[in-house]
Amino acid sequence: MYQNKSNLHNLILMLLDCLVILFSLVLANLIRNGNAFTSDNVRMNFQMLAAATIISFLLMSLFKQLYKNILVRGLLEEIFQVVATNLFIFAGVAVVLYFVGILDAYSRWVFIYFLGLDSLGMFLLHLLWKKYLPQMYKTIGRARRILLVTEKQHVSSLLQYFLEQKDFHYEIIGIVLADDETMDAVDEIPIVTDYDNLISYCQTASIDEALVAVGQSCDSGIFRKLNDLSDMGITIHYHVDMPRMRGAKERQLTKFGDFYTVTYADRFLPLGQLAMKRGMDIVGAIVGCIILILLTIVLTPFIKLESPGPIFFVQKRVGRNGRIFKMLKFRSMYVDAEERKKELMAQNEMQGLMFKMEQDPRITKVGAFLRKTSLDEFPQFINILLGDMSLVGTRPPTVDEFEQYSPYHKKRLSFRPGLTGMWQVSGRSDITDFEEIVRLDVEYIEKWSVKLDIKILWKTLMAVFKREGAR
Repeated sequence: MYQNKSNLHNLILMLLDCLVILFSLVLANLIRNGNAFTSDNVRMNFQMLAAATIISFLLMSLFKQLYKNILVRGLLEEIFQVVATNLFIFAGVAVVLYFVGILDAYSRWVFIYFLGLDSLGMFLLHLLWKKYLPQMYKTIGRARRILLVTEKQHVSSLLQYFLEQKDFHYEIIGIVLADDETMDAVDEIPIVTDYDNLISYCQTASIDEALVAVGQSCDSGIFRKLNDLSDMGITIHYHVDMPRMRGAKERQLTKFGDFYTVTYADRFLPLGQLAMKRGMDIVGAIVGCIILILLTIVLTPFIKLESPGPIFFVQKRVGRNGRIFKMLKFRSMYVDAEERKKELMAQNEMQGLMFKMEQDPRITKVGAFLRKTSLDEFPQFINILLGDMSLVGTRPPTVDEFEQYSPYHKKRLSFRPGLTGMWQVSGRSDITDFEEIVRLDVEYIEKWSVKLDIKILWKTLMAVFKREGAR
């Protein structure tokens, strides 16, 4: 699954600039007239002034790319850009107020103060934005983890591109050199594996995308490797001299410095749909966490009385593209459940890599009730709020299950894992074939839409209310 580079940060910066403009107007009027919104001239209309200023700014943003290359602009270039923007705003406001017939109602000193204050405010805001935006992407884990698969002659050029462009969308996790097995690192970025073991490395590594700039002379089986990567759900940027590759569902031309690549993915998702999905997750998680607080108060004594130990069960699970996170649930088993699992593997009712027993002796009586009513799942709303999970997605496997995956199985992890999903509402307790679960998860990824999420959520609620089982 691939999402085009987001321009959401530019929209946020534009909104912050609008706030700086309004604050500068208020402060300028306060300095000149001793009041934030009025003056001695009764014809002065602050709301009209604010509206004309914001409209002038937005019109300039529409016709001129104010934030183009903002991360690589130097101090002098940034000052010039900010001053030019404010002069344009000043001219636009003057024109609007002149045609409305109230330009003379406003003090010239208000405009002069505004020019100075807003230029300074915008400049400082942009400096802070350029300093902390890339760090924020890395801190919240939103940067895409990309693996560079290339040749020795190209690697420096590619790394230079990411360095010069300050492309915070990407975090380079490693390099694979197709024609040199002697190097350990390039510019402090590690050589993570050799070219022959590329597929086995990617199968267990946390990778979102791979940039492949390798000549076919290095490996006659390059397309076999690309197919294996695509089977894992990893987005591929493949360097070609001319884009003649065919057969993918969706593709687009991408540029990395001097390299043109054809990007192949199952689907290219628009930002609006993904933002809507995340918005649904946040709203749902907030409601779920409120209910979770009440459930914790009520359920704590029952869980502890039957089986001493922690209230919550914390387990490492594998999330989107191999990311490890700690999934939370109300504890429904005895504290030694994980140790006893090995003794029960012979009674596994699932065909494949997952484990499930209808009459699992590790489950407490309270736990059986929690599972039957799905109450044990409520702590996962914390995972959803943190962004580790989504309301709807594919169920995250345990680490030991993930380590046994084939490349095709990993494709089900190319989407953020969910509290519920297509296979749960397609026969929650009836499906015992792991391959069928994988098929349904992949089908969900390929057909995903906000409408499908809503449909699955509705079916999940109906199934819970009918008490068809929690899993």
